[in-house]
Amino acid sequence: MKTLLLIPSYRKENIATAVSADQHPTMDYDALAAGLESRGTCAELYDYRALEAESDALVKLARKTMGRDIALAVAGWRRRHHYNTLFTNGENVGLFLALLLRLSGKKRPGHVTIGHRLSTGKKKLFFGTLKLWQEMDTVFVYATTQQKHGASVLGIPAERLRLIPFHADATFWRPRPEVTENEKQVSAAGLEWRDYPTLLAAAERLPETSFPLAAASPWSKHNNETEKRTMPANVSARRYEYVELRELYASSAIVAVPLYENDFQAGITAILEAMACGKAVVVTQTEGQTDAISDGENGLYVPVGDSASWETAIRRLQADPALRQKLGENARLWIEQNATLDRWVESLCTAIISCGSKNTVP
Repeated sequence: MKTLLLIPSYRKENIATAVSADQHPTMDYDALAAGLESRGTCAELYDYRALEAESDALVKLARKTMGRDIALAVAGWRRRHHYNTLFTNGENVGLFLALLLRLSGKKRPGHVTIGHRLSTGKKKLFFGTLKLWQEMDTVFVYATTQQKHGASVLGIPAERLRLIPFHADATFWRPRPEVTENEKQVSAAGLEWRDYPTLLAAAERLPETSFPLAAASPWSKHNNETEKRTMPANVSARRYEYVELRELYASSAIVAVPLYENDFQAGITAILEAMACGKAVVVTQTEGQTDAISDGENGLYVPVGDSASWETAIRRLQADPALRQKLGENARLWIEQNATLDRWVESLCTAIISCGSKNTVP
C-alpha cells in the first residue's frame, strides 16, 4: 500500500539529530510518515522543495501561473495512479485536487484531507455547490464550529466529516519542574489572529509583571502587531527558537493566548504547547476556540477584546498558586488523554489505511 503526503510547506531537513537530542519537537508530517511506515504502508512526502525540483511540465506551469498550493494538487493528481491514497494537509491543496479528480472522470485513489477553516465564503462554492467532498473520503476538522458548518451549511455527510483535536508533541513540550517559575511573568506566543493590543493594554496596568512575547509564527499570514509599536516598559517581543520557547513557557507562571474573534482553531498550537508544559493558560473565548479549554478546570477564558478581564484573570492567578497548579496539572492530563501527536497520527493513519485498502495501485 502506498500513500502520497502533499504538504504545503518546506519539510525541515536534517533535524533528526536535534529531535533525538531533545532540541526540536517532532514535525507532524514526519510523525505521520513514520506512523504509516510502521503500519506497513509506504509513505512518500511531497513538499514545496520537491515542487521546485519538479520536471513535469504541467506541474511547473501550475506553479508559475497559479501558485505553489495548486501546483501541489496538480503534482498529486499527476501521480494518482501510483498511490492507494493521497493525503492533503489543508483545503488549500485538497479542494483543487478534488476538482482535478472529479474532472478526470476515472476511478480515483483514496483522498484524506484536513479542513482547517471550511467556513470562509468561497468554500461554499467548492464544498456546497460543487460537492467536492464527494472526492474526499475523510475530511478532518479541528473545531466543533467547523464540524457543524461542514455538516449543516456545506452538506458534508457525517461519515466523511471527523472532528479530532489538534496536537502537541508531548514528549518535547512537557513540564520542566527544574526550571524556576517566575510568578510575575506572563508569556505569549504566535501571530495567527493574535489580539496583542488588548493584552498590551492589560500589561500597562500590571507594571510589576513582565510580558515576554514570542511574536513569531512559521504558518501565520497575519502582521506582527508588536513590530514598530511603542510597548510598555514591561513588555518585550522577539523570535524564540523551540528550546527557548519551551524554557519561556516553563519560567512563566501564566501563558496568555489573546485572540481576535474567529470561528476556527486560531491559537491552538500555542494553547496545546503551553498545556503540555503544564502551565496555567488564559485564552480569549472566541466562537471557534472552545474545544480545548474547560474554563476553571484546565485553563481560563476571557471575553474578546476585554483588557480589564485580562488584568483580572492575571491578578487572580498570581494571587492563587494552588489554582495555577490545578489548571496546569489538568491541562497536561487533558493533552495526554486527547491531543498528543501520537493520538493525532493514530487517527490519520487509521483513515488513510482504511481508505487505501479499497484502492489498488495499477
